[in-house]
Amino acid sequence: MPKLSLPHRPRRNLVILRAGDRSLHSQWIADEDRNFDLLVSYYGAVPDLYRDAADLYEARRGPKWPCIAELLDEQPELVDAYDAIWLPDDDLAVDTATVSRMFDLFHAHGLQLAQPALTRESYFSFDTLLRHPGYLLRYMGFVEVMAPLFSRDAMRRCRATFHESRIGWGLDFVWPTLIDNPDGHRIAVIDDTPVWHTRPIGGGDLYKNNPDADPMRDARRLLAKYGCEGTRVRAKYEFHGGIRLVQPAWRDRLMLALRGLNARRRWKRRERAEARAGQAAATPAAPKS
Repeated sequence: MPKLSLPHRPRRNLVILRAGDRSLHSQWIADEDRNFDLLVSYYGAVPDLYRDAADLYEARRGPKWPCIAELLDEQPELVDAYDAIWLPDDDLAVDTATVSRMFDLFHAHGLQLAQPALTRESYFSFDTLLRHPGYLLRYMGFVEVMAPLFSRDAMRRCRATFHESRIGWGLDFVWPTLIDNPDGHRIAVIDDTPVWHTRPIGGGDLYKNNPDADPMRDARRLLAKYGCEGTRVRAKYEFHGGIRLVQPAWRDRLMLALRGLNARRRWKRRERAEARAGQAAATPAAPKS
């Protein structure tokens, strides 16, 4: 493969996309005001499709993870040139501002590995990855292969695993064991920047173009190799805390109004109770027969 020439002034972040003929990525870069470069790695058969809709472009056939591994082996400077790299599937609907904000939150909170939450109407495998409206982000022990976001250091630690699975199953349980996460606050799902996963699980080009792949066998082999086979799977993708969203001003005002209303009600009840007690004290006792 010929070497790619990096942009003269690379942005801070990079999106590497394995794109097919139905890719939705044009909406990701509709706005020029963005903090990421887009590398399209096209796997279809139409010559130069998307070349004009990318900052970097190449074409190669094959499944997502081995092809990204080959690309990074050929061009390790891609990892060195960017602070964070996102590796999404091509069937995610999201706008430019949301992707840029995802990167900003990733850096602001010192994350090593993350993913955007999925909108509630998305096709999904794990319900805990759906957007939680009460959180900015939630800390997890897992991110899915659909849209993982790596820091430079995490990419260096994890990229060799990309060679080891054609479909990607099992990679998402291995990556958290390889990164530096001493306080449990370096892996997160970012609720404030949700993406819409538009196609059914298992129905994309990755599965159609690799009918002989055995995802379950790949997953078992990977988990055994990296000592993850005894992992409590459910515990990995449940969240253990996070950063809650600040209540909007209107909600604060509403809560204050409700507290004031309740206080007035309590005062009225107290007044009525005292009035009843006064009336009872002032009423003469009935004479004894």
